[in-house]
Amino acid sequence: MKKVVTGALAGAAILFHTPVFAAPIMGGQTNVQVTAPLADLGITPALLNGELVSAEPLTLGFGITGGDLDFTSLAGTIEHTGSSISLTGDLGTDDESDDVTVVLSDFLIDTTTATLAADVNGGGMTDLFSLDLSGLDAAAITDLDNPQISLTFLSAASELLEDVFQLQEGALMGAQFGLAATSPMPAEVSEPVLFGALAGGFFGLALYRRKVR
Repeated sequence: MKKVVTGALAGAAILFHTPVFAAPIMGGQTNVQVTAPLADLGITPALLNGELVSAEPLTLGFGITGGDLDFTSLAGTIEHTGSSISLTGDLGTDDESDDVTVVLSDFLIDTTTATLAADVNGGGMTDLFSLDLSGLDAAAITDLDNPQISLTFLSAASELLEDVFQLQEGALMGAQFGLAATSPMPAEVSEPVLFGALAGGFFGLALYRRKVR
């Protein structure tokens, strides 16, 4: 983690020779374009609390409700409290008696671990996806009209969903769920300062991730 933060800081320092600063997040939005062939797996997604940005391709929007982010090093969290979707699996019969549903809610992005977590069926937070920021600059990461952050199933999520929906073992592990863009807004920070910090931090973080790959 130290190397990730150092990489982000180095990128910021190229453009801005100012101290890092942390800011509470007061708003913004995260969009997720679903790319996984859920229908082929017998899974139907449904939006419970959020915004249907587009039906084709299926793109869901979730309001950012809080969190705390250092907009120079990008260390912190982006919260989406109250956001929720359901995934319903058809287990093979003509009626709905054996359908199973998983509800994912309160999405949480952790930039220090590059993961997206959610509460699963009210039972607690589980890391669902890894975030791939490599090759992306600030403009790409925050472009809500063109999500580009790859969301890849982590082992905990893939094993859980494979078990619940009776999928073949390994069917989801490492597969892409979708593409995301996130545009958090800090409190009481002017737009030029925000853009500068985002540009420097995202540039450094993407540079570091590309190097270690």
